[in-house]
Amino acid sequence: MVENRERRRVARLPVPLQLSGPGPEAGQVRLCDLSPDGARIEHVHALSDRTLCFLDLPRALRGVRLQGEVVWSREVGWKQGAEGKSLVYYQSGLPFRFLTAAQQTALTFALQILRAVQESADTAPPA
Repeated sequence: MVENRERRRVARLPVPLQLSGPGPEAGQVRLCDLSPDGARIEHVHALSDRTLCFLDLPRALRGVRLQGEVVWSREVGWKQGAEGKSLVYYQSGLPFRFLTAAQQTALTFALQILRAVQESADTAPPA
């Protein structure tokens, strides 16, 4: 059996839905997970590899704008959208590029928030 080895240097933290922003149905991007090096996003329009784009973190994660580059993008399925329409959903990987010191500080703070949320979820008694 072949092992699937993680290629990332740092772990990605999942972003809970309540912190991820309005989501693709509102024409926005939903932040799926975040690391010091990049993010995975969900959206309704295909993105081309090597496209430079901006990712605005949700207010709950400091609302900072980060620049990333699409290194992969793929269709992940269909979902029932608003007004009963079926929408194709894509996910893309974005390593961050050209972060300023202020952006790096805000990203570090956002990751601390996500770690705290994850730790509190891990220690919460089952419902």
